[in-house]
Amino acid sequence: MKKIIVILLTVLFSVGLLGCAEDDKADKAKETQKTINIAVMPDIESIPLIIAEKNGYFEKHGVNVNIQHFKSAKDRDSAYQSGKIDGMITDIVAVVFANEGGIKQKIIAKNQGDIKLMAGKDSGINTVQDLKGKDIGISSNTIMEYTLDKMLEAEQIKPEEVNKVAIPQLPTRLEMLQGGKIDAAILPDPLADLAIANGALVLNSTDAMNNKAGAIAFTDTILEENPEAVKAVFRAYNDAVDYLAKEPPENYIDFLIQEQGFPEQVKDTIKLPQFHKAELPDPNIVADVVSWMRAKDLIKGNYEYKDLVAENILR
Repeated sequence: MKKIIVILLTVLFSVGLLGCAEDDKADKAKETQKTINIAVMPDIESIPLIIAEKNGYFEKHGVNVNIQHFKSAKDRDSAYQSGKIDGMITDIVAVVFANEGGIKQKIIAKNQGDIKLMAGKDSGINTVQDLKGKDIGISSNTIMEYTLDKMLEAEQIKPEEVNKVAIPQLPTRLEMLQGGKIDAAILPDPLADLAIANGALVLNSTDAMNNKAGAIAFTDTILEENPEAVKAVFRAYNDAVDYLAKEPPENYIDFLIQEQGFPEQVKDTIKLPQFHKAELPDPNIVADVVSWMRAKDLIKGNYEYKDLVAENILR
């Protein structure tokens, strides 16, 4: 009997050692796993990734992610060009620019944030037609300018009929609109919602036009070296979408305001969209962006959908 007990204890001890060894192995693997750096902007589009980090969904799916915050597309793209960023909340314009410059990246999914064209409170502007000859705050050669041009085009207004004022940083653009230093501006949510609460008038939006060119993109390097990690990022993203669909905003809004550097007033004005699980961008919008960039002589290449979109990650 004693012999049987000794044997059982020996087996249990061995199993325990094996389990510890496996745990140590997993811990060491996690320690040496590459951290994926993802850049976000102070906008609505970034929220699912921020929630995924907060709620531990990246860890749940076995991927190390570091969220990095930027206030302007220029600063974000500079970090990307220097090799500090693996993925980003971005847009089709920026992705085309990156590939044109030899820094290869591909879109994995579109995003759902809205961009609004709005007139200042005391500008006297009531319609897009009233913008002729007026100062409009934008960021040049970006999704903001593309969106503005599409909105002007819809009203048969030529871009040169307005005065585009380059104001790259979003908080500064909002401040100048509210201070009456520019007549109008194009802004993403939730800063656009704050401008509306302070008297700005919405003239048009990407929601109304059904023409959203936002994107989530990753470098070709990370897609080639570790596609499974990128797939894990989007599984975590989808978990965050599920969370946002059922959780009352008051349970996370303070955290988002702090993380994103939103003005405190946003808490009373922010309107979150119904987030959708990650899905591929619209081929027609991708083609339209490329056409716009070529017409402005911003690029020489003629990029097709397959050149800009990685269709295998979300499968």
